[in-house]
Amino acid sequence: ALNIDESLASNEKLNKIASIFRAKRSLQNRSTAAAKNELGYEMFYYFLQYTKAKQVQLLREVKSNILSLDQDLSTVRRRLEASTGIGLRDPTTTGAPDPRQLEVINQRVREDLRHYPHLTSILPRLDNFYVYNKNVSVLAGSKRKGWDASNSVNENIQVKRREQYVDGVAETLLNISKHHRLKFEVEIPYGDMMQKSAIISSIGFNSNHECFATAGVSKRIKIYDFKNVMEDRFRIPCPILELTWRSKLSDLDWNKQEKSLLATSDYDGMISVWDVDSGENILEYDEHEKRAWSVNFSKTDASLLASGSDDGTVKVYSTKQNRSVLTVETMANVCSVQYHPTNFHYMAIGCSDHQAYVYDLRNPNEPVVTLSGHKRAISYAAYSKDNEIITASTDNTLRLWNVNNGETKRVLSGHENQKHFVGLALKDDWVAVGSETNELFVYNKALDSPIHRYSFDESSEMHNSNHFISATCWKPRSDIILCASSDGNLRVLRLE
Repeated sequence: ALNIDESLASNEKLNKIASIFRAKRSLQNRSTAAAKNELGYEMFYYFLQYTKAKQVQLLREVKSNILSLDQDLSTVRRRLEASTGIGLRDPTTTGAPDPRQLEVINQRVREDLRHYPHLTSILPRLDNFYVYNKNVSVLAGSKRKGWDASNSVNENIQVKRREQYVDGVAETLLNISKHHRLKFEVEIPYGDMMQKSAIISSIGFNSNHECFATAGVSKRIKIYDFKNVMEDRFRIPCPILELTWRSKLSDLDWNKQEKSLLATSDYDGMISVWDVDSGENILEYDEHEKRAWSVNFSKTDASLLASGSDDGTVKVYSTKQNRSVLTVETMANVCSVQYHPTNFHYMAIGCSDHQAYVYDLRNPNEPVVTLSGHKRAISYAAYSKDNEIITASTDNTLRLWNVNNGETKRVLSGHENQKHFVGLALKDDWVAVGSETNELFVYNKALDSPIHRYSFDESSEMHNSNHFISATCWKPRSDIILCASSDGNLRVLRLE
């Protein structure tokens, strides 16, 4: 047993040890707190640096955009001076422009807006068009590795590109300003009241643009003389020829060289070629296993035509043979086929898997380009130019594609399309598409929203019926558009 002195000594030692431990623990706590504070400061420091870097980058971009705008303003100023003969102050210099110098131009703009009020709504929508085309036309070269903007040769190249770009934008705006409405011309009412279903699935002009045909679920092909339709507008236009078929018709296409040859596709998968001069069905291709949705003649080889079907295949035929000459196997229902406008080896195909494809028919095992971006089935895929395709989808949008790289150039929206085939027709930079509101919408490829619209209903605000636009077609080399409602009535409109 310990005595009292030993016990006291032991307690003193324990207290001393405890004191040392508490001191170390306090120091450790202070070190930990300092370390924690240091970490917090570091995180805050890096956050501030990151935020500043972003703002500096934004500032650089704003300065670059302002510089680019000034360069465009100077280029446009020179063009205006050349066309008006009025000297304008350089917009890049300091000081306000002379009001007298601008009055003539301002007066002209006000006059245009008074006569064409639709231009007022177009100007605010030019942002995307302006930025995209500048990136493609002007800035693309300067972003290449090794580009030296200070080099006089490169500087001259940029000036030339900018002038070409400015001229292109001005030409596009002029083209848009030429048309201010869709005007009704003639109606061709559906004539058979005994027929329950009257949907016109397709409309098309023959190669000399004198006649047009309609086909649809009434199992009838009707051929009209366009001149007679326009001259007899106060009477119900009658077809010059009517052909009856055994199945509902889904599509038609005229031969691009033989004005009397017409191809059709039907709900039983049959592809037929007709001679409208004799009124006879001269060829039948019964190879699809399911409904055929689309048929298309080649523009460059009059003997070639193709069809697409729910069986997931595209069939290529020669009118010189009684069977298909090629089959393209896809992984989805085929809704649309169209030959390249200048090269029959290539074909655009729209499918229900939300994608469109470009195939080289010399190597049909896989597509050379896949166009991905739509959220629902693609109902139409059509060439706008050699290197451009426009697709229509039941996701309520159209897409303009660059075929060379497979990228979307622009998404066009404003019409409604979630269920039906509503028609798609192209003419130069104009795009006509139907809507499930029973309206026809007309876009210009430069803008992502429609410029003109026409309603089959008495008022564009009234959509009480369940009808929709089922087909549309431009008359080649004109401002005439044909469009049909799902009730079977067809109207001739003019973009004026």
